[in-house]
Amino acid sequence: MHSISPMLIPIVAILMPLILAPMLTILKHRHRREEWRHLERMRSIEHGLPSTTGQALGQSFAVAAIGLGVPFFAVLGAFLTSIVVPAPSPLEEIPIAVVAWGCAMLISMGALATSVILTVLSLRAARETRSQMASDHRYKPAYDPDAYDVVSSRG
Repeated sequence: MHSISPMLIPIVAILMPLILAPMLTILKHRHRREEWRHLERMRSIEHGLPSTTGQALGQSFAVAAIGLGVPFFAVLGAFLTSIVVPAPSPLEEIPIAVVAWGCAMLISMGALATSVILTVLSLRAARETRSQMASDHRYKPAYDPDAYDVVSSRG
């Protein structure tokens, strides 16, 4: 039976703040940032404005995670299955690989189709929001080309 070193407890006690302090600081800032986003959303709802801040980044990250992450792990799982799982006989080795890689292909195709659908829906929602903001007079455009066309207006 293994005995625990008497130095292990003081070492862990000394190293624990190195992990806990940054983790608690990060969680506090993350909570504060979510609180600010909530207040911003509530303010924009009060004024009847659509809130689009931060949504595009989150949506693009989710689409990338589905479109890239799921196929990566499906192929990794098929690769590990074909390496690790022993076949009872040499003739049964091929069906195990075919099943593993076939499932990985189906999962990857489903993830890619889902990411394409999410991308189309995200782009459609962003286009509708931009058209709504353009038709509403309360919004100031982000860039007005006429405001910077000084040289041609002087003749």
